[in-house]
Amino acid sequence: MRTVLLEGRGKVFIRDVSTPSPEPGDLLVEMRACGLCGSDLEKIQGVYTAAPPILGHEAVGVIAEVGQGAEGFEVGDRVFPHHHVPCYECVYCRRGSQTMCPEYRRWHLDPGGFSECFRVPRWNVSHGGVLILPETMSFQEGSFIEPLACCIRALDRLGVPEGSDVLIVGAGPMGLLLLQLLGHWGAGQVMVSEVSPYRLEAATRLGAQAAVNPLEVDVTQEVRRLTDRRGADLAIVASGSPKALSQAIHSVRRGGKVGLVGIPDEGSSLSGVSDLVTREISLISSNAATEMETRRALELISEGVVDVQSMVTHRVHLKEFPKAIELARKAESIKVVVVP
Repeated sequence: MRTVLLEGRGKVFIRDVSTPSPEPGDLLVEMRACGLCGSDLEKIQGVYTAAPPILGHEAVGVIAEVGQGAEGFEVGDRVFPHHHVPCYECVYCRRGSQTMCPEYRRWHLDPGGFSECFRVPRWNVSHGGVLILPETMSFQEGSFIEPLACCIRALDRLGVPEGSDVLIVGAGPMGLLLLQLLGHWGAGQVMVSEVSPYRLEAATRLGAQAAVNPLEVDVTQEVRRLTDRRGADLAIVASGSPKALSQAIHSVRRGGKVGLVGIPDEGSSLSGVSDLVTREISLISSNAATEMETRRALELISEGVVDVQSMVTHRVHLKEFPKAIELARKAESIKVVVVP
């Protein structure tokens, strides 16, 4: 079978490998769609080392084999398998930090979501990491369950009181999912900062009250103009740029909050740290998601609350994976989905 493997920094290859054999409790899934995530691109660049160098985690597909003892699943089931699953028993899990669980990143799809087939470990299966997709949900829509779940967890950690004025920095896939969730959450004004005119247009279409390009407008001044000089109640950084984080800090009101969802490059520095104290700004980060959020994400997509279909700008076949990387790095793309 074909699979995409990362074999050193910047070295991605499409290899023919043996199809994994499911052991007791495992599932073997035929991939039908797998979204290309920003963290995949960062792993390829060698700047994201917090997780194993496995590519492809926004995968959905059809069960091809059921390992002995994997109860509740049948060959032919359409499924979303979560790549990382916590234990729900350790001190981290009990205190609400499930994605910090020592077991969380130990498990992953084998050999990765960008494969014609992949094995879902028994741990993931037995701990509730595999969800059945509704027949009304396309595989392409299902590939958004994981990133949407990450956004849900981020907003839960941040807390978004009804009527809050929010700035989103970055209108890539995560930024646009956050934008739609905020509308559902009952936020007030939602403003978006983004350098790509293409993505700014998408943000306007998906509900942003203001969409500004920081190359053309002073974002902080524009946010203050739109909020009676106060600043946003909350700013969410959906970009790995340290400048984006500084922009967010300067754009929130006194006593406001900044949410960090994008992952800065290792070794990045930050200006404006003193503002966190002198203006009593809370900086709250969020990383990944659990099954609590994936179930909610599935429901929101199934109910049509979040429009994920229009965010797919490119579909690329697995055998042309380098093209997917190229397209994902362009300003005229939003989400690239890889299909077998």
